[in-house]
Amino acid sequence: MKCPYCGKEMEQGVIQSPYEISWDKKKHLFGSAHGRKESIVLSESTMIKGCAVIAYLCRECKKIVIDYTDEKCDYNTQN
Repeated sequence: MKCPYCGKEMEQGVIQSPYEISWDKKKHLFGSAHGRKESIVLSESTMIKGCAVIAYLCRECKKIVIDYTDEKCDYNTQN
């Protein structure tokens, strides 16, 4: 993947967490993002697998991109 900021090639990797990975407009103390209107769940929490999403790193710009349009971004949905 090319970096949308500088155009250089990005490195594929993962962002991991033992908890749900989600995007929201502001920080919330507890609970799942499923009940919040504008939240986007990137990877749901599982007791066995944890959570992980594919992410791309640009060392030049120090940016990380997660393309959640690809449903394979969420490692928990992969076989």
